[in-house]
Amino acid sequence: MSVSIVMGAQWGDEGKGKIVDTLAEKADLVIRYQGGANAGHTVIHGNKKYVLHLIPSGIISGQSVNIIGNGCVVDPILLLQEIEILRDQGITVDPRHLLIAENAHIVTPLHKWLDSLQNAHIGTTKRGIGPAYEQKARRNGIRFDMIAEDRYQSILDSQLAEIQKLTETVYHQEFPDNMEDELTECFRSAQKLLPFVKETSSVIAQAVNSGKEVLYEGAQGTLLDIDHGTYPFVTSSSTTIGGAYTGSGVYVHFDHRIGIVKSYTTRVGEGPFPTELFDEDGEKLRQNGHEFGATTGRPRRCGWLDLPLLKKAIRINGFNSLVLTKISCLSGFDTLKIAVDYHGNQPIYQELAGWQDPVEGMTDWNTLPKNCQYYVQFIEEALGVPFGMISTGPDRDNIIVRHTSANDIPRR
Repeated sequence: MSVSIVMGAQWGDEGKGKIVDTLAEKADLVIRYQGGANAGHTVIHGNKKYVLHLIPSGIISGQSVNIIGNGCVVDPILLLQEIEILRDQGITVDPRHLLIAENAHIVTPLHKWLDSLQNAHIGTTKRGIGPAYEQKARRNGIRFDMIAEDRYQSILDSQLAEIQKLTETVYHQEFPDNMEDELTECFRSAQKLLPFVKETSSVIAQAVNSGKEVLYEGAQGTLLDIDHGTYPFVTSSSTTIGGAYTGSGVYVHFDHRIGIVKSYTTRVGEGPFPTELFDEDGEKLRQNGHEFGATTGRPRRCGWLDLPLLKKAIRINGFNSLVLTKISCLSGFDTLKIAVDYHGNQPIYQELAGWQDPVEGMTDWNTLPKNCQYYVQFIEEALGVPFGMISTGPDRDNIIVRHTSANDIPRR
């Protein structure tokens, strides 16, 4: 058996949910180790579509135990809503299939309010993620174990007084009249989640030591990492491989370190994006790829693939396998560009011939158009890491299985 980790190699939205869902079919344990409800994974099974925000993608298969790790911040209201939506869609969500780390921090309406005041210039989802992590770092946060032991009220009172004062004296806004009602609902929801709460690091360690199939699922992407991303336009957690250790509480050796690479580049929110397109090609990528956020519905910024940034992601995470997604969205372009280097802040492009034939749903490498094959091979050779899989469409069966090691990469 093995321990694997799946991470986004760009700014998120690379298509991790489908890949985790595919791998989770054989996994005994799936772990989400960072982030909050600002992330969204879309999983498609046949004609059913599931949008996940906090719950690991392994929940769909029904075969695995899914853990929301201590590195996550959990909005109790949104998590309960997510559980009910999945149940309505026929998915089993109970404490046998879903666990929440007892030392995971919660996101409250106070955090959301503070997020709306502080972070408009960053382009956050205003889900309260940043302020929740901020209070965690200040040692003034509220965890699920504190709710279970009913020892959170004094901390909540201090948060309420502090944020009310900030609202009025720093931001010159009126504090919401209904905040106490919203907080009451939040903590009632947290109480309802207590049957799912457990000390999870020992569960993970036991699974690893007994040879179970274990899968770690990252949210967002490498370039949004709080340390290694395009700071300050980043998320508030460690989206890279280091976050998997702190966010789960267990040291493991990752046999498979899988980076998800979209065939072009997108990002949501503000921040630098050297290969961004503002022309018809950018809009064509957006429409072909249905590039609108799973969590917010916001249109994503679109641009050409950026190899220097991918090389950085490989260096940070030690990827030994890659998955290329959304290759079908490039059909119909006469010419494609890939950034291969920079001159100052300006990308230097390699132009490649495009292809017209649709490739969606293909499962055989040899059926891909020659120019599509060349596009994949060019990236693979430049990065020096094999594409274990190529996703050719949204359905879980739209997969081409390719190389298993770097030795398999063809050299021209």
